[in-house]
Amino acid sequence: EEKWVIGFANIAEEVELQIQVRESMITAAEELGVELVLANNEYDGAKAVQNADDMITKGVDAFIEFNIDESVGPVIMEKMNAAGIPVFAVDIPMEGAAFFGANNVEAGRIAGVRLGEVSRDRWGGEPDCLLLVEDSTSGETVLNRVTQMPTGLREIFPDFSEDKVFYIDSGTDAANCQKMVSDFLLAHPDYTKIAIGAFNDVIAVATLAAVETAGREADCIMVAENEYGYLDYLKANPDREEDDEVWVGGVAFFFDRYGSYVVKAAVDVLNGGEMPENIYVEHQVVTRANAEELFGYYLEG
Repeated sequence: EEKWVIGFANIAEEVELQIQVRESMITAAEELGVELVLANNEYDGAKAVQNADDMITKGVDAFIEFNIDESVGPVIMEKMNAAGIPVFAVDIPMEGAAFFGANNVEAGRIAGVRLGEVSRDRWGGEPDCLLLVEDSTSGETVLNRVTQMPTGLREIFPDFSEDKVFYIDSGTDAANCQKMVSDFLLAHPDYTKIAIGAFNDVIAVATLAAVETAGREADCIMVAENEYGYLDYLKANPDREEDDEVWVGGVAFFFDRYGSYVVKAAVDVLNGGEMPENIYVEHQVVTRANAEELFGYYLEG
């Protein structure tokens, strides 16, 4: 019996979450008996377009696209539509594709709640400011991961003022991010209660480096979107006390489950099912208290 052929182009393969996404796709394809064609978009829009062309040439029946550059989405969709190939867009939406991935509004909200809870418990009140470190290249939908953090923070501190919210658009370059956060800390020496929301693992690691280099650990708390950067931090710092550390949580996207959602959805469509509009994963904040329960296999690996 002829197998369905499904293409998957990964956002990149530089950090653990990206590797987990790829491996989940491979596992799901094996379990569902489909052939999987892999590509790496390397954080590059032009490369993503090239990979899309290659997928069409290879005759894939469906295409799963994970691409950071929202601006090339229309080009990719035009090509796929012309070839009659259904597309599933992972985390970064593309008009005309089924969206799979994060519920970005909820991910941002629960990160803000966590920052509010830690600020209340550690400092006895609201933070002096909320610093949101983001990457705008992924587009407005994905930016909800950080822009909704004030909403969550206000569940703990309803009167938290908008003029206390600061934004840094650092992009994906870690060195640039570290410099921009360092500049912010230097410009605000009187802030001793700084809550920080980081867009992803790369930004979180760079932000933590900036805080530590500035000697401002006592002044800052941080929650990051994505879990593996935080889990790596826990592995590297197993004996730290949560009451005095900067990085106090990561919003789990459960990347190791992505394939079980989206490859199955693609197979269902190829077998005559209706094309879904949205498929969301469920999110949870990972802390020292629950990390072993949720990700013990990774912490012990």
